[in-house]
Amino acid sequence: MLDNPYAVEKLPTQDIDLIIPTRVAELDSNLSIAKDQLALMESRIREMELDRNTLLVRAKELNITDDGRYKIIEIPIYPKKKVDVKKLQQLEPDRYKQILANIRSRIQDKINAEIDKAETFISQADVKSVIRDKAILAMVIPEPSEPIGYTVSVVKR
Repeated sequence: MLDNPYAVEKLPTQDIDLIIPTRVAELDSNLSIAKDQLALMESRIREMELDRNTLLVRAKELNITDDGRYKIIEIPIYPKKKVDVKKLQQLEPDRYKQILANIRSRIQDKINAEIDKAETFISQADVKSVIRDKAILAMVIPEPSEPIGYTVSVVKR
């Protein structure tokens, strides 16, 4: 269960090793606290962004963009470049056809990969949408008998 395939030699037991379950439980507690703090920080960030946007709207509304210490400026954001397909088709018709062939080939490869995957892997939802008989479902979707791994939980005595 807790075998370490990378351990080369077993180190001698130290006093600190005798309280490993307690140390793991404390780490679990600290992880839980850190995750809660992260959620709180994300909430605070969202509130601060909302406050910022509200203040920017108000500043624009009142035309107050400079207070002596700071100045609000608007920096333009341009959209990403796009290919002008009509111009490409006019200027380079052969290369346009080659590009389309490459795109079709890439799409076809994805489709073929999905078809190959479907022949070896079918989701339970797909099977259950077609087969309603519970006996057949039990045979087609058997209960797992061997665990694929373990999760470790530390419980207070």
